[in-house]
Amino acid sequence: MAAKQKTESIPATTTDAATSSAGQSASKTPVSLLPAGPGLKLLVLTSGAVLMGLEIVGSRILAPYFGNSVFVWGSLISLFLIALSVGYYIGGGLSDRYPSRALLNTILLAVAALMFLIVVIGQPVCDAILRANFGEKSGPFLAGAILFLLPSIGMGMVSPFAIRLATATVASVGKTSGTLYALSTLGSILGTMLTTFVLIPNFGAGAILKGLAGVLALVALGTFPFGSGGSAIRGSMAILAAVAAGVFGLGDLRAASLPVGSELVREINTPYHHISVIDNQVLGARELKFDRFTESAIELSEPHRSISPYTTYFHLAFLPQPKIRRALFIGAGGGVGPRAFHQHDPTTEIDVVDIDQAVLDVASSDFYLQDSENIRMIAADGRTFVRNSPDGHYDAIFLDAFTIGGRIPFHLVTREFFQLCRQKLAPGGVFVMNINSAVRGKNAEIFASMYKTLGAAFQQVHAFALGKQLGLTDQSTNVMLVAVNSDQPMSADDWLAKAAAYESASYVGNAEVRRMIDDLLTTIPEMKQATLFTDDFAPIETMSF
Repeated sequence: MAAKQKTESIPATTTDAATSSAGQSASKTPVSLLPAGPGLKLLVLTSGAVLMGLEIVGSRILAPYFGNSVFVWGSLISLFLIALSVGYYIGGGLSDRYPSRALLNTILLAVAALMFLIVVIGQPVCDAILRANFGEKSGPFLAGAILFLLPSIGMGMVSPFAIRLATATVASVGKTSGTLYALSTLGSILGTMLTTFVLIPNFGAGAILKGLAGVLALVALGTFPFGSGGSAIRGSMAILAAVAAGVFGLGDLRAASLPVGSELVREINTPYHHISVIDNQVLGARELKFDRFTESAIELSEPHRSISPYTTYFHLAFLPQPKIRRALFIGAGGGVGPRAFHQHDPTTEIDVVDIDQAVLDVASSDFYLQDSENIRMIAADGRTFVRNSPDGHYDAIFLDAFTIGGRIPFHLVTREFFQLCRQKLAPGGVFVMNINSAVRGKNAEIFASMYKTLGAAFQQVHAFALGKQLGLTDQSTNVMLVAVNSDQPMSADDWLAKAAAYESASYVGNAEVRRMIDDLLTTIPEMKQATLFTDDFAPIETMSF
């Protein structure tokens, strides 16, 4: 007769320190203090959702200080994977020693308290790391580790802990672990979609953090096994008190405090930016800020001239092509360039394209760019819009699009995109691009690559570096690249002659345009080692400027 198969028992939840001896019957499995049912499953689902919400909103906390580059996302993804690995390991060992539901819920209450703490320390931590001159590679990793590592480790402990609590026998381990990991993953999906599509467009980072922490605390409290012992309850209540203090007492995160004499006109959260419009009464200026970076600035008094000098350089396009009938601006900012072009010639048809509808709305409501018969404002990706435009349609195309931290989106800096723009230009049309870079030295990588890549699409490219007259070409500055869709070369004397003939009804007058010609780079550094940007390889996010 075959031997009868023995089923190994695995204790469920217990607060007893005693263990089964070798002679104990397998039927004497300790009884769970709180049956592993909907409460435990809800805990697993919620922690998965909150974990992914924390990771995504973490990018919004780091972005005002370190940008939104591949280094920021690489740091966040690496840190959360590290935290999960550590959490799995600690949670598995701890659940074997102390398989207590009260302990698991207490850990999650502590995680909620740590998340509220991020609201308090997020700004000073990032400020301190920025002032300590950590690089754009190490800075976001260090800040992320300080802010997010501990709460993420705590949430990483949930899955192995829950499996240990929910498993009665070895025979059921597979089904139990599969169910709980599926719930955790489903929670992560829900947390990702909710944070990305609902929370970030409508709330600030601090409010989102408090909301996520509050939900986690409520679920941990709602499923707490109150019959498990007084000491556990007392510890959990102390943590819950800290969480409650966070709900009612902590302010929201701010990218930066307002300067003295400044007034916040408008503040908007979008999937792409934290937008603020600030009036500085001391300077008599209105600023448009994306997080802590100033995107555009104008005078408060009419005619609301631009205080961002580079925007006046868009008028260089009128020198090789004096009759601009159709113009396209990719990247709206405060709408300063399109508004000045409309003042120059109200009959010019101007398309203003920005991926963020809120930016277009702010340009209209706060920076005096009015949608009219000849000015169309379109919310779309710049490259997609260009691809769908008719060939030869524009006399001038202007690219002034930046992500958080002053980086141009990589798909707008490739040879293929520039070739596409040339197809959309009429003969003699002009492509003007604003970049941030030095033009010589170690910080000139972006300039060298952009000049080389534009040269692969256009026969002639000219560069105007703001600050050239002051000898600042080895420092980061605005560089205007002007490519002309013509095989007729233009010399420095040609630029001067055309500038002398320039006239405008806008605030960008003849004297100002003639002064711009002094910033023309007549000698271009060697470009052989520069990287040619293509759709396959365009590492602009990794380049210093």
